[in-house]
Amino acid sequence: MRRFALLCILLALPVLAPRQAAAHPHVWVTMRSALVFADGKLTAVRQAWTFDDAFTAFALQGLDRKADGSYGDDVLKPLAEVNVSSLKEYGYFSTGKTATAKFGFKDPVDYYLTFKDDLLTLHFTLPLAKPMPAKGLLTVEVNDPTVFISFSFAETDPLKVEGAPANCAPEVISPQAPQAGALSESFFNSLTATSTYGAQFAEKAVVKCP
Repeated sequence: MRRFALLCILLALPVLAPRQAAAHPHVWVTMRSALVFADGKLTAVRQAWTFDDAFTAFALQGLDRKADGSYGDDVLKPLAEVNVSSLKEYGYFSTGKTATAKFGFKDPVDYYLTFKDDLLTLHFTLPLAKPMPAKGLLTVEVNDPTVFISFSFAETDPLKVEGAPANCAPEVISPQAPQAGALSESFFNSLTATSTYGAQFAEKAVVKCP
């Protein structure tokens, strides 16, 4: 499958045997985000994306584990490098906006992978291309337009702000959207990176400042 092959590339793995599934999404990512401020402006978004157990197991299949069951930097560091490099083509699945304009991101910094509780987590920071004043609504959204990947916030500590001016309040907004599985596989295969269908499922990280 097209998107499965993409994710194998992201994790520097060959495409072996695609998992069969009847409906989207096929891969689940649980997010924890931090919106980073400095000098009264939003300057970066720090992300931690935890992959589901089935995908983690496939991604690490055949790779050497340490005696304690963990994976060393010789395994995780190359995977992280290819992961973030490949995500660039897809804009890191991330968009940002104020009440009146969109804002973009630079390439990730401080990226690495961790393995804990049998799950892989990709950590990275996206600096803003241009810092945005902490005023009004600032929204960051992560979604896959083709809904191959489901991004959702963690139930605990999903969102925090760092260095924000006083009275800036963070909030996670969850949409009320129909279940993706009600549609056929052919419908999802027709979606592209420019499709807007996936946006209706996206949870939003919002900070409201005076």
